[in-house]
Amino acid sequence: KGFVEAHSDDGLIEIFGLKEGWHASFVMAELIKAKHIAQAAAIKFEMRGGEWDRAYVQMDGEPWKQPLIQDQSTIVEINKVPYHSRMINGDS
Repeated sequence: KGFVEAHSDDGLIEIFGLKEGWHASFVMAELIKAKHIAQAAAIKFEMRGGEWDRAYVQMDGEPWKQPLIQDQSTIVEINKVPYHSRMINGDS
């Protein structure tokens, strides 16, 4: 509700939530749907580890394990930029 139809050149990021790894398989097979969370031109989100030491994240089909620290926040920012971009960690 309230989301525009997605197009590859619309400049929007589609943010979806999945429950477990198996959930992604069922979504790809079009047996169930992922939770559509938001559409945005850019996103910044904060994650806390708590019980977990990593989060499984994927962008443009490229998955990665995002390390989480129990007592600190992990901030992930995704922005559209006018040049070729790459992922870096905060230690670089």
